[in-house]
Amino acid sequence: MSQEIIDELNKKLKIQSDIIKGYEKVLRLNEQELANADEIIRMYEQISEYSRGELREAKETVQASSMVSNLSRDELLHAFDRIKSLEDANKKLREESLNFGKD
Repeated sequence: MSQEIIDELNKKLKIQSDIIKGYEKVLRLNEQELANADEIIRMYEQISEYSRGELREAKETVQASSMVSNLSRDELLHAFDRIKSLEDANKKLREESLNFGKD
């Protein structure tokens, strides 16, 4: 083989080697990009999970507040009923007291 053919083959080999190195670099960059994308996905999943927890806690807070309001309303109605009952009893006692003096 002549030196020209050897030089030409070496030149082609170098070009192919450079192409392979370029592809390897692109592959490493793609792998890094994929790793970054995986990290972003994990972070969004954590944010989503946190948000679900916050929403659940907010719903529970509203529900508890509603329950307290209902209890307070029931207690208030019960207190008004008790006041009415005591007022009626006082009225009856006054009437009896007035009637006692007439007898």
